[in-house]
Amino acid sequence: MTRASSGLHIIIAAIVAVVFTIIAQLFITAPDSLTVSLIALGTFLGGVVTPYINFYLSQQKTKVKASKSPTKRTSKGTDGRTLYVGNLPFKITEEEVENLFGRYGDVTDVRLVKDRRTGRKKGYGFVEMDVTGADLALAKLNDNDFEGRTLKVRTAHAEQDEK
Repeated sequence: MTRASSGLHIIIAAIVAVVFTIIAQLFITAPDSLTVSLIALGTFLGGVVTPYINFYLSQQKTKVKASKSPTKRTSKGTDGRTLYVGNLPFKITEEEVENLFGRYGDVTDVRLVKDRRTGRKKGYGFVEMDVTGADLALAKLNDNDFEGRTLKVRTAHAEQDEK
């Protein structure tokens, strides 16, 4: 389980304590030791519940990041994989790459990398496709000639920023 920041802990604990205090005051008319005990209990529960709320929120962020990672669910609900494709001809289009990899499985996305300054293609890109097709394409296309160039096909790696 991940840890919440101390600021988030304080905010969530305070919200739980306030809500708990308001509920306690609705049912108890005179302030007494019972009210103080209920307020203390609310504060304690806020501190206990906070890590679980943070865990839930971090899981939601992880789901969003997972949709951008190399292995993900495709639109049909099956597992997908992202392949790195290097040594591509500079004039190739996304459609041509999709047709090439489409022989081996369902292609969900093709991204060819371009130079930011010039807008010219750099000769490599990424292909997202179903796992079975990706494995087959990797085996069949890696180190094979395509339009006079030897393709380099590898499984793309996820960013290591999730710890």
